Amino acid sequence: CDPLHRHDIAPITDGASIVVLAADDRARELRERPAWITGFEHRIETPVLGARALTTSPSTAASVRAATGGDLGSVDVAEIYAPFTHQHLILTEALGLAGATRVNPSGGALAANPMFSTGLERIGFAARHIFDGSAQRALAHATSGPVLQQNLVAVLEGRN
Repeated sequence: CDPLHRHDIAPITDGASIVVLAADDRARELRERPAWITGFEHRIETPVLGARALTTSPSTAASVRAATGGDLGSVDVAEIYAPFTHQHLILTEALGLAGATRVNPSGGALAANPMFSTGLERIGFAARHIFDGSAQRALAHATSGPVLQQNLVAVLEGRN
């Protein structure tokens, strides 16, 4: 529906995601450079569309503050779940990332959107940046529910 066009909306694709969580000693056996979860927060807004503004995402802003401890400047890369172009704008503003932060180098949900696992996929892509050394600190965002109702932020870091 106008003003959205075909490329403003994520494709519906098949796929699955899995993330392996392991304790410190086992993680080091599995990966030379593990990605450590150092922050995690999930917030929910009302599902009543007329009860909230749809141009902002306070639950994302609250989640990122809690998950990062307010330290956004050291986030090298962010993988955000924005299945619509206008949500990308809303989320990047709510996340308050530094201008040097690379956002969705994977292509994000607009490149591929495996239904019901895209959020977990964002965490996997964030971890991949830690694994390959292209980031020291990465942020992953997932959302579900009507118009960004539920928002989760995970912070991953590489340590020697």
